Amino acid sequence: MNGAVRQGQQASLDVKASDVNRALRELHVLLRAQRLYEKNHPRVLESLEASYELLRGIAAPLNGLELRVERGGVVAPKLGEAHLTDARGELQALAADLQRSGIHSLIFGRKFHVGELDTLSQLAKAALLRSEEPAKHGSMPWWPARLLESGVEGIQVNASTDRKVDTVLASLMAALVAYGGNSPPESSDTPIQVPEIDDLVAALRLLARLTPPLEVARGISPEEAARAIHGAMEEATRETVRMLLSAMAVYAPRDSERPQPYLLRLSESLIFEFLSAEFSAGTLTPIKVRPTFNRLGDVLVTAGGYSGPHASQHLSSLATAWAMETVREQLLEKFWLELAPREKSQVLRGPEVWTVPVIALRQTLGQLAEAGADAPRREARNILLNYARRLEITDPAARRAVAAGLNEVTAIIESLWPNQVPEDLSRGAMNALEKETIPETGALLAAFLETLGRIAVSRADYAGFENILTGLERAPRDVEHDHLAALTQRLVAQDRWLMLVDAALANRALDPVLPRLLQRDPERLLDRLTLLLTEPRSAEQIPAMARLLRTIGVPVLNLLETRLYEARRQRVSAAIKLLAAADTDRLLRGLPRALASWEWNLQDLAVSEIARPANAASARSAAFVFSAILADAHPLVVPMMIDQIGLAQETTAVAQLMEIAAGEHEILRDLFVRIKAIEALGRMHADEAGELLRQLAEGREGLAYAEPSGLRAAAEDALALLENRPSSARVRAAFEAAAQSHAGYIVPRRYVRVPLESPLRAQIDGAQAGLARVKTISLGGAYLESPKKLSVGDSIQLEVRSGLRKIHFTAVVRNIGPEGSGVEFVHMKDEDREKLRRLVQRHLPV
Repeated sequence: MNGAVRQGQQASLDVKASDVNRALRELHVLLRAQRLYEKNHPRVLESLEASYELLRGIAAPLNGLELRVERGGVVAPKLGEAHLTDARGELQALAADLQRSGIHSLIFGRKFHVGELDTLSQLAKAALLRSEEPAKHGSMPWWPARLLESGVEGIQVNASTDRKVDTVLASLMAALVAYGGNSPPESSDTPIQVPEIDDLVAALRLLARLTPPLEVARGISPEEAARAIHGAMEEATRETVRMLLSAMAVYAPRDSERPQPYLLRLSESLIFEFLSAEFSAGTLTPIKVRPTFNRLGDVLVTAGGYSGPHASQHLSSLATAWAMETVREQLLEKFWLELAPREKSQVLRGPEVWTVPVIALRQTLGQLAEAGADAPRREARNILLNYARRLEITDPAARRAVAAGLNEVTAIIESLWPNQVPEDLSRGAMNALEKETIPETGALLAAFLETLGRIAVSRADYAGFENILTGLERAPRDVEHDHLAALTQRLVAQDRWLMLVDAALANRALDPVLPRLLQRDPERLLDRLTLLLTEPRSAEQIPAMARLLRTIGVPVLNLLETRLYEARRQRVSAAIKLLAAADTDRLLRGLPRALASWEWNLQDLAVSEIARPANAASARSAAFVFSAILADAHPLVVPMMIDQIGLAQETTAVAQLMEIAAGEHEILRDLFVRIKAIEALGRMHADEAGELLRQLAEGREGLAYAEPSGLRAAAEDALALLENRPSSARVRAAFEAAAQSHAGYIVPRRYVRVPLESPLRAQIDGAQAGLARVKTISLGGAYLESPKKLSVGDSIQLEVRSGLRKIHFTAVVRNIGPEGSGVEFVHMKDEDREKLRRLVQRHLPV
């Protein structure tokens, strides 16, 4: 005996629930085919064969397959007491068909043949037709009689199985039989005829009154329990007792099921059976399901009161369960979940869709969304839009239910509209939010709109996001609508704002909606761009930033210009870089006012950014502005400004340059600055400066030259260019690089760089002190190889050794390459300038 039990247990482990599911789904197909087609139709024969093979393959190892048909699903006791998994609702439909046929349990023997399965399917079809007719009394139940007539022995329907029934439940059933009669109006396998609501109320009241005696019976003798049960039944009519007994025959106790769980399950089944039948008949509308359900639940609570000597509570366990709102809500959700798909679909497409609990709505939408085909997904989208339109209902409870439901199905919304959420959805929510007077519902609508905004931004649906913001901004600006303004601010919260900025700077065509979105808060936009400019690879993003700023236009550019005059260095630095790239003329306009207040490195940044080859179109304007503010500039910045004046051929500055070259300027008297002014005059071929240059090159004070050698050499080179002497070829070679400059350099080369066959040793002093090698050099700068990492804008002191000579410079790092750094000489002494000139000319190819 024990061996047989172990063998059955092992067999049940070998059979998977998924195998049973597949077999039952095929059985459902067979039953439908029998109803739709003639007996020998190919579809019927195909389904019959497939169903038989699957069921036989399961029944053999299990030593018979027992199935219990319950509301909403099918149970295979050998695999467990829970309903078999039914993700697509097919087993639920099978259970409904079997129950309408009067089948409450099915047993497939270990050996049954295909003809018996064919007979079962045909009898099920006949039973469905019979279920529409008035029940007839007979001495023998219908199903066993029909199976016996057909000679079916391997399949049993509604057969009594050996179950261990609780003694108290057995006493209760015996009492009901004794009081209601041994012959109920209908046989146990006849489909239940739906009672009127008054009859159901009477049956539920009797069931509730039977519960306290059953609970007390645990502490008293069976005789006292029986008397208590009979006392409860005396108050009920015989028809009510028969109805309850008939229900207990259909929904029989499970193996070793205790009284309290069983009576709760029985009460649920009675109520569900009534609601389903009324709903299917159309006499119960969706909006009345909840009130009717609560009315029947209240009957159980009211009749379940108990104040006897053994009671520890005022309500029985059955009444306590039905008194709990959470239990009722769960049962109501279960009703909608188990409702036939066709009926549920009708409700979901109708005006009372808001009555459907969210969990049932989500289940249906999820199944349709996962179907993959266009038609189910289209139906799901229509259901969702229909559900959202219920926000227009005047009933506050309905609006709150819909608002809460929409927040629960956002994941499905994302699935159904993978590219763009329909405008109707957001517009309807916005209109409802604007009119909503109940704070809780308003908060739910705001949360839903915020979610839609997040979805739109994450999917790059910026037009949809803009529509939401625009709709909110159209609301009146008063106290009653402050919550809409607050929602608008939340929609562009930090994370979404960062996503918008990143999208606008991405390496692709600029979406025209993004500038409109970002111009709503130019201050925050500029703060974000300022922060991005502090990152190591920020230079790569400047063109995209300039594109965005130019597209937005005046609002952000005006604000950016005002930042030139602020005290915070980081914001000034960012404003210089962005204006230089987006609107150089605006930067030049602000330069005269701002330059004097900047420290030298900000001045250097502004001049170097304006001097970029990309801003060649503004070179003349820049040179004119530079000439006007030379006196306000830092001495280390003035040389580069003078170079730009010379390169741009700004002839209006010739007089000023001659004054500087002569050493007569009130402020700019540094020798290096004077040399730069002389070079600029030579670049510009300023004939009027010829006499001055000759005097500077040849002038003496007694036997000694009046000017230092470095300055005299620069004057001689400039004269050679002016007079086009033969010796000017070497000078021109040193200056030809100006025409070869390109946008790859932050500052264009103003002198040709000469490669050195043997790199020169160099020493860097300052924060990044260390050794370096000079590979190329010019009159204006050099390229250094150094293990030290330098940054653009760093100021360094540089000592270059050429043989026994040492040349000292003050330099600024202009660009960083893979092997080193390009530096510009911004200052040097006269003797160092002369040493550099000779070094360069020695290596120049002529």
